[in-house]
Amino acid sequence: MPDQLSFGFPAPGLGFDDLVNSPVNESALAIVQRPENWPTPVLCLVGPPKSGLTVIAHAWARKFGGDVFEARAFAAARGRDVDARAATYTAIDGADRVPAGDRLLSLINLVSAGAGRLLLTANRPPPHWQAPSPDLKSRLNSMPVAEIYAPDEAMMLGRLKAAAVRHFLKLEPDVLKYLVPRLDLSYEAVETFAERLSDGVTDMGRAPSVPLVKEVLDAMEADAEDRAKPD
Repeated sequence: MPDQLSFGFPAPGLGFDDLVNSPVNESALAIVQRPENWPTPVLCLVGPPKSGLTVIAHAWARKFGGDVFEARAFAAARGRDVDARAATYTAIDGADRVPAGDRLLSLINLVSAGAGRLLLTANRPPPHWQAPSPDLKSRLNSMPVAEIYAPDEAMMLGRLKAAAVRHFLKLEPDVLKYLVPRLDLSYEAVETFAERLSDGVTDMGRAPSVPLVKEVLDAMEADAEDRAKPD
């Protein structure tokens, strides 16, 4: 158990201008970037897994000279380390995974009474988090929320192109035209597909093509069916 508040492992140095934008995240990104206009000093950004919450938390902290903390490291912090953040800009990534306790309530209260700002990222809305005390439950129930929604086709296309760059893949227009309508509309599906396509290109020495994409999609569908079968 660390004695002091620990920095989370840094996400790649992407800024807000590097993020893929579509109607599913434009409103949330606009709100997050204007903390002076938040209805309270504390805001929760909610989105599905792999929707970019960690990247956004780090981009926000860089833009405003703040710090990002991973949920468990924050939960292990000593009281004086939490108290020191009352007037700073702080992001807690995965705040819905902070183990039940008074650390989160203390920071919310301190920032609300001070001059700082607190950005919490989570996959679940605050009313669904662990809240052992009535005070924390009340804070979570009244917390303002910005939301990133499930991806539309424009977001899927942008995220596929970004994932291809990360994996050193070249996706031709005919491949993308075939792929986008057939891939599950989820951020996780994009990342899983890109990883598997990269493996296929490496293992078989084949360039990304419609036939190879079909093989990857078929394998992903088969895996999903296997997971859905009862034990």
